[in-house]
Amino acid sequence: MIIKKQFLIALLSFLSFFCYSQIDTVTMTDGKEIRGKVVKYNPNDIQFVYQKETLEYTLNKKDISKIAFSSGRIEYLNDMNVATKSSQIGDYHNKVAILPFSYVKDQEKSNETMTKKIQQETYTIFNSKKQNLKFQDPSETNALLFKAGINESNLQGFTMGEVCHILNVEYVISGLVSIEKTNTYTSNYGNSQSKVTQNNNGGKVNSTGSSSSTTYQNYNTSITMNIFSINGDNLFTQNHNSFWPYENAYKTTLDYLAKRTPLYKR
Repeated sequence: MIIKKQFLIALLSFLSFFCYSQIDTVTMTDGKEIRGKVVKYNPNDIQFVYQKETLEYTLNKKDISKIAFSSGRIEYLNDMNVATKSSQIGDYHNKVAILPFSYVKDQEKSNETMTKKIQQETYTIFNSKKQNLKFQDPSETNALLFKAGINESNLQGFTMGEVCHILNVEYVISGLVSIEKTNTYTSNYGNSQSKVTQNNNGGKVNSTGSSSSTTYQNYNTSITMNIFSINGDNLFTQNHNSFWPYENAYKTTLDYLAKRTPLYKR
């Protein structure tokens, strides 16, 4: 019995430690950060346990700026004080991040390599005409997304304004590239020539050269590009179907759409 009791005590201690080892960070409107665990989320307040403590405290939501949950999700409740808010706006001003583009080929999602390849190509297009804008390097963008626990599967759980805050930018660019096979066509070519020879019976024989053909696959490429501000406003949304039937026609289409956005400086 004594051994069982000791085991139960140890098990409960372990479970308690495990539950509270997942740290939530609450930022108050005065800029102060407190760490612990949000154990209850009420309409007007939250129940909060400080790190390495067990006593529950009640925090009024009107005094909370944001809650960064251990899952990576961030919930914004109120603005910070004016000084802090002004400082943040200055940090974000004129900064742009490009998210990994969604990529669908023949109605199936592609691997992560292709989404980041298109992200890098889009960054190169915009960064060549940046002028007074600062485009965040995709490696930094992806690192910040990873730290916040954001990926393609759960991105829809965040507003674009929240994503801007997480990436410390004023604008984010997102998009979808869709490629589908259409028809095929065959190109015939070869070396055709005539040669006249005389056979043993005195007759004439005509002979010709050989020919060959190659079959090509056509593709239909469609791209949607979006731009959102830190306030969550949708500043630009446009879809364009590529004129060219090639598989890599998305590169030309990206350039076409980028030049029509308010962030591309001619």
